Amino acid sequence: MNEEEVDIEGNLEKLESIVRELEDEQLDLERSIELFEEGVKLAEEVKGGLSEAELRLKKVVESSDLDFEAEDFNL
Repeated sequence: MNEEEVDIEGNLEKLESIVRELEDEQLDLERSIELFEEGVKLAEEVKGGLSEAELRLKKVVESSDLDFEAEDFNL
């Protein structure tokens, strides 16, 4: 497992935690805004990491002599 996978998985876990906290009806507005901002940043990092992984996979498929066909991910 490489460092990128750990970051993506860790960020997804943080996002899940943020969602759970945002679902708390007792959460004040300021904390909700802070969590939302943090969540957006994490989501952007995850999307970037997945895009990089997709490019790496496409390069492997293209350079392979095997009969693979790469399809685009829908991020």
